[in-house]
Amino acid sequence: MLQTQVQQGGTANPQSGPPTPGVYPGSGKATLLRPGQYCYLLLNQPILAGQSSIAVQLERIKAGFFYPTGFSVEISFSGAPGSFEVDCQTSDTDQDSFYVLNTKITTGLNASNVGRMEITSYWALFTRVSFPTLTNPVNVTVKVTR
Repeated sequence: MLQTQVQQGGTANPQSGPPTPGVYPGSGKATLLRPGQYCYLLLNQPILAGQSSIAVQLERIKAGFFYPTGFSVEISFSGAPGSFEVDCQTSDTDQDSFYVLNTKITTGLNASNVGRMEITSYWALFTRVSFPTLTNPVNVTVKVTR
């Protein structure tokens, strides 16, 4: 069984089960991601330039002055992606037209074609990744960790 669900502490949304990694399916389908959990937005899947991944909702911390905590995005390409841009997008509304650029990577992959983004300061409720540019046909895995 593939581990495509939110990990540690169980599924964040037990009514709908773990999210299925893939292309953004539309609004209202984001799964809650709590601190200490991770979720695959894409899992060794082909993606085309202009497409976006599924989204997750970032749970607010309920105690103290320590919220929100940051999150990281790990991107792994199955081969050399060629010219690429991966955008980490955030939004307060889970609708395609509301997502805006938070940060992006266009270089800096290691020898295994893996890159990452550290988002240490944010207030948005939702996040996803988008691929405005991707020239080579490679599969992509994207993992978000709180």
